[in-house]
Amino acid sequence: MGRAGIDKYRILLISSAAISLSLGFFSYFVTDSITEKNLLLSTIESANNYVEVAAAAIGSAKEREKLKEILERAPYVRKVSFGKGKGESCPFAIERNLLFHDGTLKVKLFLNKEEIKAKASSIAKKVAFAVFVVTSLLQGLLFFVVRRFYLLPLKRIRQDVDKIYEGKLEKVPETGKDEFGRIRKSINQMIDGIRERDEKAEIISQFIQLLTVGKGFNEDFIELMKKALKITNTDGAIIGVLKGSKKDRVEIRVITLKENYTLERSIFELKGIEPYILEMGREVETAKENVLSKEERSLGIKYFIGLPMTVFSRTVGYCIFFRRRHQPFSEENKKFIRNIAKAIGISVENRNLIEELRQKLEKEARLTDTIIKSLVRGIEIRDSYTRGHSERVAYFSRRIAQEMGLPEEEVRNIYLAGLLHDIGKIGIPDSILLKPGKLSDKEYEIIKLHPLLSYELLKNIEPLKGALDGIRYHHERWDGRGYPEGLRGRDIPISARIIAVADSYDAMTSERIYRKGRSKRDALKEIMNMAGKLYDPDVVSAAVPILLNEEPRELREDYLNVETIKEIEERRLDYFLRDSLTGVFNRNSFEYVYSLVREQLKEFKAYSLDIAKLREINIRNGWSYGDKLLKELVSLLEKEIRPNYIVRYSGDNFIFFVPASKPDNEVSEKIKEIEKALGVSLILVKLKNTDDIEKLKVELTELEFNPPAE
Repeated sequence: MGRAGIDKYRILLISSAAISLSLGFFSYFVTDSITEKNLLLSTIESANNYVEVAAAAIGSAKEREKLKEILERAPYVRKVSFGKGKGESCPFAIERNLLFHDGTLKVKLFLNKEEIKAKASSIAKKVAFAVFVVTSLLQGLLFFVVRRFYLLPLKRIRQDVDKIYEGKLEKVPETGKDEFGRIRKSINQMIDGIRERDEKAEIISQFIQLLTVGKGFNEDFIELMKKALKITNTDGAIIGVLKGSKKDRVEIRVITLKENYTLERSIFELKGIEPYILEMGREVETAKENVLSKEERSLGIKYFIGLPMTVFSRTVGYCIFFRRRHQPFSEENKKFIRNIAKAIGISVENRNLIEELRQKLEKEARLTDTIIKSLVRGIEIRDSYTRGHSERVAYFSRRIAQEMGLPEEEVRNIYLAGLLHDIGKIGIPDSILLKPGKLSDKEYEIIKLHPLLSYELLKNIEPLKGALDGIRYHHERWDGRGYPEGLRGRDIPISARIIAVADSYDAMTSERIYRKGRSKRDALKEIMNMAGKLYDPDVVSAAVPILLNEEPRELREDYLNVETIKEIEERRLDYFLRDSLTGVFNRNSFEYVYSLVREQLKEFKAYSLDIAKLREINIRNGWSYGDKLLKELVSLLEKEIRPNYIVRYSGDNFIFFVPASKPDNEVSEKIKEIEKALGVSLILVKLKNTDDIEKLKVELTELEFNPPAE
């Protein structure tokens, strides 16, 4: 070869070397850039998956230190912080908001930029070196061979990979047994691995999603388990979940590719590997069949891995994955199986927590109901008029609210307000609460305090917060003439406007000892006449058909004997309405007695009877003698005249009622006989205004201040 040839060869060699070096450097920078980007994306995706799995394993926002410890072990993670990361900024960072059952936790992962770049640089150097070596070996005249047998096949592989990326191919065609054929096979294996990992991640995600919502081991769960069995090349699984308050029962679910069934056993009935896993609380992997029970061997188990399901160091069950052949599980599959066991364990614990929460809420609801009923019973014992009244008002109020289309929560609050609207009456004196006649102005001012008393009594009970407006303002009236604040129109809460109608209706139609209730139609007529004056017209429109056509369901009376309440009321009324000395009715009961007389006797007479000079008799003979005289007078009146009712109207004055058919002279003669028996003078006056209670009271007042001559 001539010098020129040698020079050209050298030039070509140098050119080839330069090209090789250039390709090497070029491939280094390209590969470094692409690898760094891909590695970063892969690291972010891997870190995100790692966060999800770690969060699912931890299951609580309070376990942030444990979560941090797990996440710091993730590849390329430099630092883990919670919240905003104390102002530290880093482009290589991942922020995630994790939602747990006890709150939300913001997690920030700082990736190790230098390590990622170093890894990418290392890969790029290797690629650059490979390119340099190959191109150097193929110098000069081998360029054609390189192009034909290396670059073109590589190009085809790249094109096939692009088609896979675009979705036109699932795998690259495996052609030839050369290097490129092996590359194609490796690419396909890599694709299979990626898809398998993605499928496993998706299965874990579906497990977490399905079981976290507490759906339990339903058909979706079984299908997921079968997918897990297929992807791990496993023949079946046994899942045992502890049950019962004492965790002494086990629900066992056996799932294979062809069947599934459920058993339930006492924990003391378990045999074989299952009680061992529960007792020892550790993972077991073996092919020893002698450790299996008869039932376990009947499943054809030849090789298995068993894991306890633990959540917060508490064992909630176990998982056993088995094969019907002597073939160990790969580390990747074992990791996948462990994640499944963790997911199932968390779901079991979630289900337990949900059940405990449900029982707690039911208990709190029962407790609230008991408290409310106890409060209502308290006022019922003081005033049996409210026995049934509160329930009826609550029922009608709820139905009216429903008819008006109010939200369910507001309907519930209106019902509670109806039950408790009169609870403040427990603070009203008996002398006012039990008074059968018309209240005085002062007494009425006191009775008007009961809505405020109700509010003050209940305002600190959390479950009743929504009912307070209805309780406090149920005596406000549409035209502003109500109490306690004189609200008018729509300034009055809707709950109070509804209860006002229901309360008024039941008050009109309810019977009391001293008066009869009005008819349903009379009460409704009164309410309709007062619509736009006392009551909200819209509420009245909704209420009328309900009040007319519906009756509250039968009220429960098992909490307190009806006869007992009636007897209590009669005794308390008797104590309040009767004179403690003589046993006859006192002045407070005069209107009540008058109403009874009007009801029992169509025509009647009334007499006033006084003991003349009783004051002097008391001074002369002592107050005990005077008391004895009064009692003997009542006794003789009842014996000789037999009046329908006697009222001690003042100290020595008695009013008694007799039928109109009883002759006046007979009454006068009997009074004279009583005078002789007692040895005192009696003043008898026949009352004139018996047809009108108000006129009769005026007449009695005149007699009180201007007594007749003795």
